[in-house]
Amino acid sequence: MQDNSSNKGHPAELAVDGIVFKPIALSDPVPLGRQILGAGKLAPPEVYSLFAILQTGDFEDVRLDETFDLRAKGTERFIAFTGDRIFRLFANNREIKWGLETINEAALRLFSGASDNEAVFLEVRGGTDRLIKQDEAIDLTRDGVERFITAPRPKTYHFFVNGQKYETDQPQLTGLQIKARVSGWNPEHDLMLEGHGDDPDRIIADDGIVDLDVTPARRFSSVPKANFG
Repeated sequence: MQDNSSNKGHPAELAVDGIVFKPIALSDPVPLGRQILGAGKLAPPEVYSLFAILQTGDFEDVRLDETFDLRAKGTERFIAFTGDRIFRLFANNREIKWGLETINEAALRLFSGASDNEAVFLEVRGGTDRLIKQDEAIDLTRDGVERFITAPRPKTYHFFVNGQKYETDQPQLTGLQIKARVSGWNPEHDLMLEGHGDDPDRIIADDGIVDLDVTPARRFSSVPKANFG
């Protein structure tokens, strides 16, 4: 019986200038780089840079007239960038090649393999690693190679002042710290913690410490000093 397995093609996905991957049809299990671009209807191929995302998460250059063996590797992912300016970075020690001047948090999560309960941090040598916020974009045009790592997502605590929601990564704040977060706080007012259930309302002194790791979230209001107590 004739073996037609080589004519069945191989599943693959291609993204262009980002991480929106779309399936492409590749009948040749060992296509050229230009064939991969052609399958994604990217023309002329000479204006694109093409990379394969390996099973390790590292990026590998795929030149136009270079073959890439798709056999026995499962679904392969490729990224094409318009132009040839490429930035090099690392995400959890995976070498990433990126063709845009910025990379967003979503792409860093994908390439670092971050889990749902992990956050991405910019590694700061000799300093404190910086949390990359959701929807934040990182400038890659600065000198040096950026390195990113993942770690458990910091817990966020919420509270309300005069109905306005605030958040912090600190489980406790003083009255002064809370007031400092409120734009235009009136120094002639006190900070009042609204009681929950049978608990009475009470004034929080500047050096008073409030535990924010509670449910429901703490609610505060500003009250004129002369009108309370």
